Amino acid sequence: MIWFFAFLSVAFHCSGRVPSPKSEPYHLDTLIFLDEVLLEIWDGGETRENAMSRLRYTCRNQDTDDGFICYSLGLVEYKRGNFLESYTAFQKALEKNPNDTLYKNMLRLSAEKSNNLEDLKAKGEEATVLATYSSLIEACQTETKREFLFPRFLELAKLGHLTKDMLRRGVVSSCFSLLNEEEKSQISAFAKHNPIRYADRLADDRTKADPWSKVWDTRAYHKGEEADENPSNSKPLTEHWKKVKSAAKTGDVEQARIHLKSFTYEIQQAKKKGGLEANLALALERAAKLLIEQDPSFARISVLAKEL
Repeated sequence: MIWFFAFLSVAFHCSGRVPSPKSEPYHLDTLIFLDEVLLEIWDGGETRENAMSRLRYTCRNQDTDDGFICYSLGLVEYKRGNFLESYTAFQKALEKNPNDTLYKNMLRLSAEKSNNLEDLKAKGEEATVLATYSSLIEACQTETKREFLFPRFLELAKLGHLTKDMLRRGVVSSCFSLLNEEEKSQISAFAKHNPIRYADRLADDRTKADPWSKVWDTRAYHKGEEADENPSNSKPLTEHWKKVKSAAKTGDVEQARIHLKSFTYEIQQAKKKGGLEANLALALERAAKLLIEQDPSFARISVLAKEL
């Protein structure tokens, strides 16, 4: 909560009063409204309850389509220890944005704190999984509830929401270690292999964020592989350059010239687009010329440097 409040305070502080937020999610007026209200809440004094009333009213009647104001109310109530109120606010936020994973997690936590896990379970299959997961962690951490640990584990496993990786490390694994061997065996029989390779996901995210990805296949680089080892190259510039490089190894000047012409053609097409792509293409063109002129691995086709 502190980071959220500090961000709003620094970025959007405004001394004038704002009657109500705009309807668009994250509109500047919405953030200014939240800044004003949160300042009054955390400054304390006589304005606190009035600010809370404004925030509750806005959540009920004027929230954006994204549910951000109700989510903010839920955070404030959670921080103040009003877990039932926070549970209600996070429910409202999820009504506006049912797919937000942060809203879902805060709903789960507030349900746990307000003893509403059974209520959460009644709200559909996904809510059942969230509630069961919380019940499992609660049973793990509470000596008197250990008898519920195995049934919760088995329920999640049968629903397909436990992976073998979860049983080996992380919060769930510490609970799993409390079970006897027979119970572990039953649960492991239903646990799936993790369908997500996080190293690949990280490489994908870095590739998307890399501006060079507009003109060049950068995924192999972000995975720590040689480009030749990556069969999924899709950018024409990368493909043509690989063929130039291959011809350079064998000293086939004519093949290198053919692929270099294709490479040059793609460079010119990118330049025509202007902006960032043109600048990146120009940089690649200059790098290619320097490599063919000076890199020993291109020595056998160095004569082609003048064609760039």
